[in-house]
Amino acid sequence: MTSENLSDTQMEYEDEKQDSQEKNANLVKGEEVKLKAKYPGLGQKPGGSDFLMKRLQKGQKYFDSGDYNMAKAKMKNKQLPVAGPDKNLVTGDHIPTPQDLPQRRSSLVTSKLAG
Repeated sequence: MTSENLSDTQMEYEDEKQDSQEKNANLVKGEEVKLKAKYPGLGQKPGGSDFLMKRLQKGQKYFDSGDYNMAKAKMKNKQLPVAGPDKNLVTGDHIPTPQDLPQRRSSLVTSKLAG
């Protein structure tokens, strides 16, 4: 094959591809026209179907009471004021060293094991 034959076949293939795409586009447009004639109210609501809107208005459904209670707790946590951080409390931010830990208080009651 020469480069002329190759380019001719490629051009024919591209022409056939464009023709088939145009035919498909015309078929789709024809089907859309038929569908709109058959169902005139189809696709006019921006928010979705009436069924969907009705389901959304009922509120959220929960799988079980645990899901309900967790959602309820989240709502309460958002409403509670946030307390200031306690400077003496060391948790979760870094690995504590012996110097960071508060001194242990001695017990007034002597242990039976210490004797």
